[in-house]
Amino acid sequence: MCTIGQAFKNGTNRILDIFPNLLEIDIDYCDDLVELTDGLCDLVQLMKLSITNCHKLRALPEGIGKLVNLKVLRLTSCTDLKTLPETIGSLSQLTVNISDFLSIINMPIQIGELHKVSKICMRGCSSCNLPSTIKKLQHLKDVICDEETAYQWYSFNCDLTNLKRCYSLSL
Repeated sequence: MCTIGQAFKNGTNRILDIFPNLLEIDIDYCDDLVELTDGLCDLVQLMKLSITNCHKLRALPEGIGKLVNLKVLRLTSCTDLKTLPETIGSLSQLTVNISDFLSIINMPIQIGELHKVSKICMRGCSSCNLPSTIKKLQHLKDVICDEETAYQWYSFNCDLTNLKRCYSLSL
């Protein structure tokens, strides 16, 4: 387990100054990470953000929408994370992979703005309600989810004409 929560608090160094060309961030099993610094959102070159097993993480920065080159957002087993920022809709190249989020109740309405998204993984998110804007995801081809979440996706089948597969996987 790492303890980097203090490193993400407001410090004297900006992440952009230290890592101006950073393309990928993987954070795993950081037991003291409660929030990410807003400075993370200045890393406009970032293409992948993966945060897994950070059980105390409560929120992603609202400015995450500034990460215009972000292609992969992977959030797994961050059990205290209750919402996703509304600015997620600005991330036009994004593939979303959220798993084991029993605490997220509603996906943001802006998720429908992810016009280029082709794959969404939502395993272990059975309490998460999908907004009606999901039907705007016209390039969505694959959804990987558990049985409870699959029922919600099936209600959008008529609107999501490119949806080829909705996998219902047992956990």
